[in-house]
Amino acid sequence: MLQEEKGVKRPREDHPPLVVDLDGTLIHSDLLWETLVLFLRRHFLRAWLLPFWLFKGKAGFKEQLAREVELDVAALPYDKALLSLIRAERDDGRAIVLATGAQRRLADQVAAHTALFDLVLATESINLTSHNKAERLAALYGAQGYDYIGNSRADLPVWLGSRTAYCVAGKEYVLADGRSTTQVGSTRGGAARALFKALRPRQWLKNLLVFLPMLAAHALNADMLAMSLLAFAVFSACASSAYLLNDALDAQDDRLHPTKHKRPIAAGALPLPLALVASPLLALAALAVCAAIKPFLLLPLGVYFVATLAYSVYLKRLLMVDIVTLALLYCLRVLGGCAATGIAPSFWLLAFSFFIFLSLALLKRHSELFNLHRDGKEKTRGRGYTTADKTPVGIMGINAAFVSVLVFMLYFNSQNVVQMYRHPDWLFGIVPLLVFWLGRLWALSFRGQVNEDPVLYVSRDKVSLAVLALCAALVVAAAGW
Repeated sequence: MLQEEKGVKRPREDHPPLVVDLDGTLIHSDLLWETLVLFLRRHFLRAWLLPFWLFKGKAGFKEQLAREVELDVAALPYDKALLSLIRAERDDGRAIVLATGAQRRLADQVAAHTALFDLVLATESINLTSHNKAERLAALYGAQGYDYIGNSRADLPVWLGSRTAYCVAGKEYVLADGRSTTQVGSTRGGAARALFKALRPRQWLKNLLVFLPMLAAHALNADMLAMSLLAFAVFSACASSAYLLNDALDAQDDRLHPTKHKRPIAAGALPLPLALVASPLLALAALAVCAAIKPFLLLPLGVYFVATLAYSVYLKRLLMVDIVTLALLYCLRVLGGCAATGIAPSFWLLAFSFFIFLSLALLKRHSELFNLHRDGKEKTRGRGYTTADKTPVGIMGINAAFVSVLVFMLYFNSQNVVQMYRHPDWLFGIVPLLVFWLGRLWALSFRGQVNEDPVLYVSRDKVSLAVLALCAALVVAAAGW
């Protein structure tokens, strides 16, 4: 190493080198966790090897993970304010050193991408963190012969050996000699707020489907409402569990997406370890509540959880398999409502739900492909589609939409309607409303105006909300309430 360091700028006495940490400092994330999640995404069936790699020690564990994956360092969530500060210091003639516990090859890639560092000190045979890092820097520059920018308690020995201690985490650390750290870099928000955002509470709207069996069966009483609320709560917890896992596995792809790069994990606002702990805890809590209160609900909820896990890990990368899976996940919510209330699932309700949500799933994919084509790109990253698939996806989606209308028309003419509705003729008014609503959504998709999940788009679209209100009014009129 000493030979490699001979070409480095030598510090002036009044201008010591600026030493910068990488994980949690230069970037809002941690390369150990980044490589671990990337390994799980690419080699999930080899995850059993991870405990054995730990016997190599932390440095050996990092080395093994780095060999197994290819990390896109250009897409990492860098602290832009800190990069500007470092660039200004470098332009002023100051020596800049990257000193990190990250594995050597990855640290070199970051240094090459940023083109800001005169020297890179990283983990090789020794894990270069805390006291190991402090000893290495003291050997190179002497006591208080450098300034150091870090982010956590692990940096306390390094700060203690520095001339000036800087911290980016928004916290102030008091050192053993009475000095305190000075804040630099961008302002960083709290993890609790980022975690709540990552749970995607707006997506819980989809779980309102658990109330459909109760409403369709006209079983409007306190007990049915309580059980439906239970189903809503546990499905929301499981959905949020899946969102956390999905966003953790997709972080590298999301950072290259025009809107998904703002997601808390992709942006580095939510630490990967916290997301990976919260995800199974939410799922286990939901399953435990079901086992204690409504064991029969465990079956649809368990299938839903396994399906979402399979979707996040693998199925979403398969052409059309991802679309069918999404449609089935919507149907499982309806079945969850049936299991919670004890209402037998209706063939008509399940058939209508499958086709209308198949259409909305295809609409989501079509909108993504339309925007991709408009941006001059050919393939979705992490998905099995190219822009050439835009037309067949659109055709299938429109067909599925009108199959759902056909199912509703057949239901309108069934014996079930005669038995349940006093004035069933009012239900026919829903048919033209459905044709108008679905046709309008698809026309807007072909214009590129549906730029988010269709369910969330509908929740904010005044025309869609008006159509849904009219449909509800027609159902009330038909029931004679």
